[in-house]
Amino acid sequence: MDTSIIAETFARAKKENGGLKTLGLRFYERLFEKYPSVKPLFHTPPEEQHKKLMASIGAIVACVNHPETMLPYLRAMGVRHIAYKAEDGHYAAVSENLLTVLEEHLSKEGEWTDEMHSNWQEALTVVSTVMMDAANHPEQYGDELINAGYQADGFKAGTSKPWELALS
Repeated sequence: MDTSIIAETFARAKKENGGLKTLGLRFYERLFEKYPSVKPLFHTPPEEQHKKLMASIGAIVACVNHPETMLPYLRAMGVRHIAYKAEDGHYAAVSENLLTVLEEHLSKEGEWTDEMHSNWQEALTVVSTVMMDAANHPEQYGDELINAGYQADGFKAGTSKPWELALS
């Protein structure tokens, strides 16, 4: 996986076609159209939820070359998704949806290539795999999460915004 392609395309997504708000809102619009069974899992309106999603993606992109930061972040997110009732099959739906919407978003003002597609697909597979593993085996990651500043439930100690990530 070429992480520079991930970073470059996400930087473009911030600037092109209305930026991350447009991308995030389209993500939820398409997700609920194509996968209506996931809609009951969301209790925050898309107008707010998209901010969390884009912040999470931004955090992952920012720390993609820092596994010591990224892995606990992803595992904490996976553990949090237990409470949201996320199932393994939902990860594939979210990944497919994000990949499709990102391609749609970037193709409007610029270029989307097979190389971009394959790198994002690989990245989303890694993200999903790590999150699902943590969600299915939270007891294996308790110490790691606590050492990284998370609580056992995956929420960051001292903040109500666990999707935010401060990089040192």
